[in-house]
Amino acid sequence: MQRSQQLLKALTSAFRCNEFNRLLSTTPSSINRPGGDVPAGHLNSDLNPSVCNIGLGRRRDLTLRQDLCLYNVEGRKTSLADALKGKRVILVGFPGGPVCTEKHLPSYQKLGEELKAHGVEKVLAVTVDTPEAVQALATKVAQQNSNVELLADKNGGLIRLLGVEIGSPDSSSEPRCQRFAAIVEDGILLKLRVEQSPRELQVSDAGSMLNLWKCVYPVATKKS
Repeated sequence: MQRSQQLLKALTSAFRCNEFNRLLSTTPSSINRPGGDVPAGHLNSDLNPSVCNIGLGRRRDLTLRQDLCLYNVEGRKTSLADALKGKRVILVGFPGGPVCTEKHLPSYQKLGEELKAHGVEKVLAVTVDTPEAVQALATKVAQQNSNVELLADKNGGLIRLLGVEIGSPDSSSEPRCQRFAAIVEDGILLKLRVEQSPRELQVSDAGSMLNLWKCVYPVATKKS
């Protein structure tokens, strides 16, 4: 029995040593895959980059990052706490382009009243750009639904926090935003859906998010 225990300890020690050396030999902090970079801890994962990044940020209180802020179309700065605290929100991220102006954002305008009826207090649509560019975009999509608020993430801070940026962390240029939608309650990230490609619109449109909302909140809870 004692000899068996000694052999088991020796095998365990050898395994740990080999595993440690393997980790040391893994020099890159991230690896490139279609769709973006993956954190080093997920190098051997068969999950796509979006899922890997999302898993690191789920159920986080986004409002704890008091250094991050967004800008409305008028250029007024707002903190994440002001935007998210005390509310049930659908947070939409979009990279820009025809899919955004012709399909993605209009889907939330079209279902605005139904979203409200199920307790969605606000829809925040965020992209990495200047307030001036977002204002021009708001005019382009002929925004008529006050339930949808367009915001600029000027330096991509929120996008990086969520792990949904497109672009190398070492790049000098600002990252682009993956196409996503999230359910946030009182600043807490509850659910996050990211498209496999920015060109796709399968899981982050208003209809898909409304169905997900109904799963999270089975009973309509519109506040008076």
